[in-house]
Amino acid sequence: MKPLGREISATEVPAGAVRLWWLGQAGFAFKTHAGHVVLVDPYLSDAVERLHGFKRLSLPPISPEEVRADLVVLTHEHADHLDPDAVPVIARNNPHCRFAAPSGCVAGLAEAGVGADRRLIMEPGRRYELEQVTIHTVPADHGDYSPTALCFVLEFDGCRVLYTGDTALRSETFKPLYDLQPDILLACINGGFGNMTHVDAAMMAQQAKPRVAIPCHFWTFAEQGAADPAGFLYACKHFCPDVQAMLLRPGEGFTLRQGREGGG
Repeated sequence: MKPLGREISATEVPAGAVRLWWLGQAGFAFKTHAGHVVLVDPYLSDAVERLHGFKRLSLPPISPEEVRADLVVLTHEHADHLDPDAVPVIARNNPHCRFAAPSGCVAGLAEAGVGADRRLIMEPGRRYELEQVTIHTVPADHGDYSPTALCFVLEFDGCRVLYTGDTALRSETFKPLYDLQPDILLACINGGFGNMTHVDAAMMAQQAKPRVAIPCHFWTFAEQGAADPAGFLYACKHFCPDVQAMLLRPGEGFTLRQGREGGG
């Protein structure tokens, strides 16, 4: 199997589609028809063990040195989302890459060597039109752990991706994102630190009505919660049988097309 960095670089995405890869934990890479690469919350190091003693149990499918990206989007400042060991490497090796994040990430980005001219500070309830993607934001509910955390829809060439970041289920707060009719839901399911359980995430799929739902934020650390990805699949069959619920292995890709799902 090709290393993931080379696979992403070599992949050609058809018009009206976006290709995504799960990077483990809550991280995803996206590639557009125009060739732009966007990363969301890439945790690619052992920083959480270094800082908090949580040993990483599943290895990242790509190293920070292999990343080539045009944009990195962050939901909040925690080390498994704003990786203090990986972000400096990504920023250094990709001098034209920008970083879009809420205000709680400013200090972490500055410490990582990301200058103010490369930062876009996002607020909730906004729409951001970027060259690579359109981002629609609402507040996440990560409690006192991260008051500025965001949940958002990423829109690539007409394909809409609802990405939860770390949050509890807040249906009214998320309704503006549901109203965008997302094609795919990428939902945290670990159930710890105030986050959604696999049942909450299935209920979110019922409410958002995407065509596809994929869980994330599980099995990276023993301490992060009792996530149940198989339970997510089962709960989706109960709450939203018309949604294609599926699992990805770290490094596995999936192509989302306008109006129909694709894989491989």
